[in-house]
Amino acid sequence: MNIRKTIVLSVMVSAGTLVFAQTGNLKKAKSAIAKFEEFKGAGQPKLGETNLKTASDALNEAIVHEKTKDLAETWTYYALVSANYASLNNSAEEAAKAEEGIKKAKELDTDKKNAENIKVAEQTLGQYNFNQGVAAWEKQDYPTAYTAFDKGLVYLPGDTTLTYYSGLAAIQNKDYKNAIEKYKALIPAKEFSNHKSILVDLPKLFLSAADTTSALEYAAIAATEYPTDNGAAVQNIELNLIAGNEQKVVSDIENQIAKDPTNKTLYYYLGIASSATKDMDKALTAYQKAIELDPNYFEANTNAAVTIMNQVREDINKANNDRTLKTADYNAAVTAAKDKLKPALPYLLKLVELEPKNADSLRYLKSYYDFVQDEEKSKEVQSKIDALN
Repeated sequence: MNIRKTIVLSVMVSAGTLVFAQTGNLKKAKSAIAKFEEFKGAGQPKLGETNLKTASDALNEAIVHEKTKDLAETWTYYALVSANYASLNNSAEEAAKAEEGIKKAKELDTDKKNAENIKVAEQTLGQYNFNQGVAAWEKQDYPTAYTAFDKGLVYLPGDTTLTYYSGLAAIQNKDYKNAIEKYKALIPAKEFSNHKSILVDLPKLFLSAADTTSALEYAAIAATEYPTDNGAAVQNIELNLIAGNEQKVVSDIENQIAKDPTNKTLYYYLGIASSATKDMDKALTAYQKAIELDPNYFEANTNAAVTIMNQVREDINKANNDRTLKTADYNAAVTAAKDKLKPALPYLLKLVELEPKNADSLRYLKSYYDFVQDEEKSKEVQSKIDALN
């Protein structure tokens, strides 16, 4: 009997000691990580690694013991320790343990008493993933970088730096869908330092994704949000020109020219827009202004010459179709057309000077000589065209 009581008493004492030991493991872990945080706060986390190891060992026991394995606090500290271990030693294994700990802690923390510490564990794990992304970026391993940055957002949702870098990594991967998603998520964050570049770059991403409609929409948003930014304004103009909305942006181009009167490209765009709206005189004046700013502006020289040639062609067609014209009047109209065409010659000669082997430029020049009936010059240009073949 006495033996039996002694055994029971012995068992009871042992059980009590074991429960205390397991609770003690949690206390031990909390004390050890507190010491680690002191070193970490002082900028010397490596000096506290032994404390982190002590906490980890204690928690590895606590998470499997019947009395502590279902405590939210146990898993919270398990997540905290593992996340710090992952960051300190660049350990994917410890990061996985931290993920497990965070998930389990959230499930058990029904009264939200551990919410603040769980959030700290998430922030630490988010920083770990960010660091992994930066390391991969520096190696130009952009797929891995994107995965790491994106995973970091799981634990740091809405973090502008992580969102931005994940977008950049997606762009490097030509993953325009995810790049657009990340950049769009940053639009409300107007205080973000790269907000303007994000808005200006979004239309380009939509174009890369073959979504012209959205590109136009966001180009307009960028121009509205940053009305004094030349890049945003010019992009909005360019996209509307590409989309055939020339009439819509004539006034926009003129407003931008008023702000930037020495920008040759803006005059070139005004020429294109004016030509599309059939205001050929305005178009020619705009091209001439662009050439005045840059005599070697190939595209402006081309369009100036073509504009004059097309106006002359219309005059000739009109004369050809007017059956009431007498021969003398018709000849007078042709002579007037030749005079009207003369200003095109300097532009045509400049084109050939700039690009001697450009077949289109040579053909334009030959057409000019054919019309003014300069056979010698026409043959000379034709020989140059033949030499290209």
